[in-house]
Amino acid sequence: MPIALRHRKTIVIVGVAIMAGAVSCRSAAPPAAAPRAAAPAISDGRALVRAMNSRYAGKWYSSLTISLRNALYSTDGRQTQSLWREFIGVPGRQRIDYMPLEQQSGVLYVGGRIYSFVNGKLSAEQAGRNALTILVADVYAQPIDTTISQLGALGFDLSKVRTDSSHGDRIWVVGAAAGDTTSSQFWVDADSLLVERVIQRESRGTRTVVSDVRFGAYSDAGGYPVAKEMTVYRDGRLLLQQNYSDVRVNVALPPALFDPKKFSSPPPIP
Repeated sequence: MPIALRHRKTIVIVGVAIMAGAVSCRSAAPPAAAPRAAAPAISDGRALVRAMNSRYAGKWYSSLTISLRNALYSTDGRQTQSLWREFIGVPGRQRIDYMPLEQQSGVLYVGGRIYSFVNGKLSAEQAGRNALTILVADVYAQPIDTTISQLGALGFDLSKVRTDSSHGDRIWVVGAAAGDTTSSQFWVDADSLLVERVIQRESRGTRTVVSDVRFGAYSDAGGYPVAKEMTVYRDGRLLLQQNYSDVRVNVALPPALFDPKKFSSPPPIP
């Protein structure tokens, strides 16, 4: 089933089967239209999470693999290029390999912990989750209460929700009042219920940092919506631009791919 997606909005195009039958000379009255189900009322962030999950329940990918071309910007504006390969097992598992693979470096998110590797060795381990992966993938496939609990633990105030507009489109904003661009919050397109922007305020050591992540246009990947690009600002300055390619969905990902003890010798991917 082909799905065409334009910027910010999702348009679904389906094939229509036409059955030929006997045709009388008198036109039949059209059947009465079935009553349209009312859209769920969005009274807070929890209700929006429920609506997001309901929209794509049973219609979301179980895995996603992507190649990422990165442009990292230093404080003086200099640019560094890099390549990553990312694997996402929905829900709750994510692996990023820094290319080339021979250097055996990257990061692993699994079981509520973050593992960092350098030259095939574990360099750091800490409790944590990736809010971006929760909001662009897991929310559509995992239990609603799990998502609500995870987002609350990451500092998103789900009691706050408002409507706004972005690029002329209506959006929901969870976690912050109008004009607040530093509190943890996420922006969701009101029509497609896909995430457009995530702002996260975090304490890192003795300082507080604010990351502002913006997703570009979504496009069709095997019948599922996947963002084509991502831009990250850190404390108001451009930090990172990513462009996605070689996107594949529902690829069988071996459990060993997300095993911290086997990071340096990953199994082959079909």
